[in-house]
Amino acid sequence: MVTSFLIMAVLAGQAVTGGSPPVTVEIVASGHVETPADRFRVSGNVLACGATKAEADAALARKVAELEASLRAIGVTKAQPLERPSLAGMMGAMSGTRGSYGCNTVDLKDLLASPGAATKPKPAERVGANAPVSFDAPSRSVAMRAIAALTAADAKPSEKPIAILIDDTTARRAAKQQALTKARQEAAAYAVSLGSGPATLTRISEKQDWNSTDFAGQMVRMIGLAASAPGDSVATDVTLTVEFRLGER
Repeated sequence: MVTSFLIMAVLAGQAVTGGSPPVTVEIVASGHVETPADRFRVSGNVLACGATKAEADAALARKVAELEASLRAIGVTKAQPLERPSLAGMMGAMSGTRGSYGCNTVDLKDLLASPGAATKPKPAERVGANAPVSFDAPSRSVAMRAIAALTAADAKPSEKPIAILIDDTTARRAAKQQALTKARQEAAAYAVSLGSGPATLTRISEKQDWNSTDFAGQMVRMIGLAASAPGDSVATDVTLTVEFRLGER
């Protein structure tokens, strides 16, 4: 996707020289590449209960340690930090916390089936402790086994893993090159349309404008890809703002 527009046409000495003012063109161009994933991330949230906070914390530590050990046995490791904030990280954080209400639920069927249940004293409330967990699997099939293990441990995992790149440097550079090529093509088109000389690149910015239509479009596409059928590739989108000065003829 390429969005371009003119931002200025200023010449301080125009009145003196009588020549045409130089034109500066600012072009916003995006690059998009897809790369095979090197990891598949699964996330969840572990809950443990106890009579006291200390007891719940200790139970939580045991459950997490046991879960990590069982996943290591199938080649799944604790999640590595990514180079920059990502969709995978955002979705993992959205797994949310689980409160003590999860430790004090009563099955209505059991309650109704118990003779004299209405007259029984209410059991003492238990305290809950919870922690988010994230793991990286080497393949999608192994990631699905990890999700099954998280489910068995009542760790409330997501339904499917997210394909990720631990290091996306190469992918981002390829996307930048694609965006820069598009920007150069648009600048050349401006030069032809205005009858000016060749375009000279004067500035490149990677700064993202959160209010821009382009940035919003990228976020919508990322969320859409995550919600669609699972794939084994990671989409990398980069937007550059590139400025050119059009030469005189």
